[in-house]
Amino acid sequence: MVKFVKFLIALALLPALVAIGRFTYYTTASCLALQDKIPWMTIFCLGLGFSTMVSVYFALPRWNLLYVFGHETTHALAVLVSGGRVSGFKVGSGGGHVVTDTLSAWTALAPYIIPFYPAATGIAWFILRLFWPQADSWEWAFLIFWGATWGFHFCFTASLLKTEQPDFASQGYVFSFVVILASNMLILCALLWIWLQPEKWREGLWTLWDYTVFYYQFCAAQCRALYRLAF
Repeated sequence: MVKFVKFLIALALLPALVAIGRFTYYTTASCLALQDKIPWMTIFCLGLGFSTMVSVYFALPRWNLLYVFGHETTHALAVLVSGGRVSGFKVGSGGGHVVTDTLSAWTALAPYIIPFYPAATGIAWFILRLFWPQADSWEWAFLIFWGATWGFHFCFTASLLKTEQPDFASQGYVFSFVVILASNMLILCALLWIWLQPEKWREGLWTLWDYTVFYYQFCAAQCRALYRLAF
């Protein structure tokens, strides 16, 4: 019954998902239009790290144990943030699991939304720069490594989306995919907005709101039209 309710919620979120997709395109296009503000060297370093990791993922044996550790750690952190208790933590190259007294959409899907290694790397770099300002001269190395962590997260997460994961089964596959896709697009938009600031935050949020209202109104109009045809 709970899965059916979440399936209905996923269907209700589809117009919002389309709106977020359109907003992601809008944000990307707005950032690309800022030719004079785009730090091309930064993009080159990030892209180099990302593409290198993707190549490593397909060409060399995969670092399953490393990914599983980050995956299960994110589960555990999500449980702790939710006020739950972690009573078991197992990690292996073939998989892992967390034993907890709390299960929710947040705790189940957190590893597919929160990029563990990119987040940990970004926090570590922030702390390093705080206590050692000279680290700025090594920013290029950080960007390459950070891009590699994003590639690592992307490759392994994408590979799990096509498998029968207990995390998806517990929440329903349609609901899980809608939440994961919408969340990742919103995170991408937020990072681009923080980085390049194509417009004021208020204007961006209003644009997202307008897109969302438009697609829900469109769906409502189509439903009314179908109802009239049927009755």
